Order: sequence, then C-alpha cells, then structure tokens
Amino acid sequence: MATTANYGSLPFNEQIGFFKQKLNLPSERWSDIWQSAHNTSFAVAGAMKVDLLNDFRRAVDAAISEGKSITWFKKEFNHIVAKHGWSHTGKADWRARVIYNTNMRQSYNAGRYEQLQHFAYWRYAHGDSRYPRELHLKWHNTILSKDDPWWHTHFPSNGWGCKCRVYGVSHAEMTRRGLILKQAPHDGSRDWLNKATGEVHQVPKGIDPGFDYVPKREVNQQKQQALVSTKKVYQPQQKIVPNSFSTVKGVSNDSLNTLLNAIKQTESAPQIEQLGQFLAQYKVKSLFLKQAEMGVNNAGAKAIEGTVKDYLQNDKYHPRRLFTANSYRRSWGFTSSSYDHVNVKVAASTRLDKVDVNELRQVVALAGQFHQQGGAKFSLSSIARTYADGKHNSGTVITWLHEVGHQLHFKAGSPPIPIKSGFTQYSGYNHYEWHAEHFAAWVLNRSALAEFNADIAAYFDMLVQQVLTKGVNHG
Repeated sequence: MATTANYGSLPFNEQIGFFKQKLNLPSERWSDIWQSAHNTSFAVAGAMKVDLLNDFRRAVDAAISEGKSITWFKKEFNHIVAKHGWSHTGKADWRARVIYNTNMRQSYNAGRYEQLQHFAYWRYAHGDSRYPRELHLKWHNTILSKDDPWWHTHFPSNGWGCKCRVYGVSHAEMTRRGLILKQAPHDGSRDWLNKATGEVHQVPKGIDPGFDYVPKREVNQQKQQALVSTKKVYQPQQKIVPNSFSTVKGVSNDSLNTLLNAIKQTESAPQIEQLGQFLAQYKVKSLFLKQAEMGVNNAGAKAIEGTVKDYLQNDKYHPRRLFTANSYRRSWGFTSSSYDHVNVKVAASTRLDKVDVNELRQVVALAGQFHQQGGAKFSLSSIARTYADGKHNSGTVITWLHEVGHQLHFKAGSPPIPIKSGFTQYSGYNHYEWHAEHFAAWVLNRSALAEFNADIAAYFDMLVQQVLTKGVNHG
C-alpha cells in the first residue's frame, strides 16, 4: 500500500567484518588457541563437534551484526545446548555471558583498531568495571603514539570482563588541549603455567593469560587452509537484506535472510540477487511491527519511538509519523515516496521459518490461474493468507516485497502503467499498486509471471536494471 505520507543501533561494519573472516576451530579449552590466533579462529571451549560450533557461530554472528541483546543470546545458548545435548562447564547463565561478552568486546575492539589507524596518538581509557584492576586504573589516560610497542600487548580487552577502550587523539587535539605523550608503562611480567601443555609463558602484569595481543584482522593462510578442508565449515549466509527492525521474535533479519537465501536456490536466484542490490544501493530499511504499534496515539507506538528513530536515522519527520498510519487496522503494510523504508504489520505469532519456499512461489502461479478463470483475487498477499498453508507467515513476505516494490517504483520516477493488464484486483487500482503487485511476483516467480504475461516480466527486467545502473531519481 502506498501512501502520500501521511536495533537497534547502526551496524559497526569493521566489527562485523572482523568476525566474519574467522573460521571455526573446535577446541577443548580456551588456551588451545593462543593470543593472536583468536583473530582468525572462532572457538567455544569444550565445543568439539562441528555442528555444535556452527550453531554457536551463527548465534554470535547474529548478535554482532544485528545488535542482539545478552537476553536473546542466553535463550539461543539454551536452545543450542538442548539441541546437541552438550555438557558444558559452569552454569548456563555464566557460560552464555562469557561467550557473548568476550566475542562482542574483542570484535568491537578489532573494529576500533581498524578505525584508530587514522589517528597519530591513542589514549588508553579504563572501563567502568565492577571490580577494577589496579594496573588498568593506572594506565587510564595514558597517551602514546599508535606505533608504540606497548600497544602490541596492552590493546584492550586485557582480560576476562575487561571493559577498557582506546580512543584516537589527533595532532590538533593534542595542541588544543595541551596534551603530552607519556612514557609507556613498564610494570614487568609474570610466569604463567599452561597446565594442559606444561608450557610456561611470560605474561605482562595486569593482562590475563592469552590476552596480550592486538585484536585485528589477520589472514593466517596456513591455519585458514587447514580449516577450509574441514567438513561443514561455517559460512555466513549472504545478507540480502542488510538490516531490519522487528518487534516480533519470529520475524528477524536472520530469518528473513534465511528465507531469501532459500528462494535463491530456485530459478528465482537472479531476481533475489537484484533485490539485494537494490536494498543495499538505495539503503531501503524495513520495519516489522505489531498492529498495536502502528497507530499514532497507541501506547505501543510511543514505547518504540526512540529505538525506531535510532534505526531509521530520518530527521525530516516526527519519528512516530514514519511508522504509523490512519489505515493501520485495515492494511498489512505501507510506505511513502518520502521514506527510504517500508512498514509491514505482523502478528506476535508470525514466524518466517514456517514459510515453505515452493508454496510461496506457487502463489504467483495461483494468481494467474484465478485471473484466467475469471475470478481474479484481491492481491498476492490475500491469496497467500487465504490459500497457502503458511497463511499470514507467507503473506508477511509478500506484503514486504509489495512495499519494497513501491520503493523501486518511486526510485524509478513513478512511471505510469506500461501494460494494461494485471492479475490481481489490487494491481488495477493505480500505477502504484500495479508496480508493487507485479514486482513481488517478479521476485518470487518470474517464470509464472511470464506465463501470465511475458511483457510484464520483461518490463520488470528492464525497470530493475535501469534503477540499479542509472540510479534514477537517486541524486
């Protein structure tokens, strides 16, 4: 539905990139992977089975790339443990927190290391730990050249639970604030015995064993090659949808991408690939909200206003105007030419993992059959919600594609209806709905659309390519 208008936090690409380049390494204990080897390897101590480690990897990957909370991760941890019957050390709550915090902090710090290369000087800043380490407090506000060897062993995190960080300082800031370089602290080292191997390591004082390295992107070719030969090595799924915002657990960015990647295994692969290019190129975002959150005066809308504002980063309108509409009770979705996002209504029970790909694609063929029999149905979404086993789960996907179709139409300059034909009643309303309905059909099952009308399928081949290559009405 088009209207004339009336997470979450922004993704940290350097952090995401650091974690994605890792490969899994089953290990009995954390110290099996020593120091900077953690830059290329993902491990959970005691997780020796490949499938178990892959599931943990997917959960951590989602936490980092989608900003999932520790509460969410604990639930995933319990599900994975139950699924594999894994007997772990320590209580579940503690173990989940260690895995979550360590991977989140080290990947964050690796991303920061990459960003900080633009600064000549770095400042060590003690974190707000509940039980601060004495030496970490001593190092607070230490400013050194970024090339100082001290950072090779003291770049955070410097131990379990360490929240210390590093901030960049420019030449101009040094002069303006009268800051001066300090001598690198020399606090000595201590012996640490690895009881599993019998090796004795020299560990800098104030640093937990194994943390005396710089978290950064590395390519350890020998190790990477060895891991690639392992069966079922984790491969992050393609993010066809870069990010989305949802207030329903069953409709997550991960589940949406899982479904789209499954559709990509069919003959619709070219269309899914172009869909992803469009979403990324035009930075089209997606909101999946419950009905109680889509009325401007609803308590639910007021409750999520701040987080939606942070996600959309659109200061042109009052935040609530961006995701509410007067028609929210009777429509499944809406967008506007003034927006760079789409809004889709979902129920608390909606689950994208319940959608059958073949059935979803068959909805397009059904629409053509109903039309040929003289009984065109209202919309693709209504066909899915009425006739498909997936019901509203399947309808949600089609509604989302319909709204994305509006965005494509807007970016193309809102051209008129080029072909006086349409296989749903909704497509006959106006040129907005004609484009949105047939775009959804083109993405899901171009072959079925071409069987209904080859000219419509060819038109969308041309229109999508035009928008992607020329960036019509996009600056």
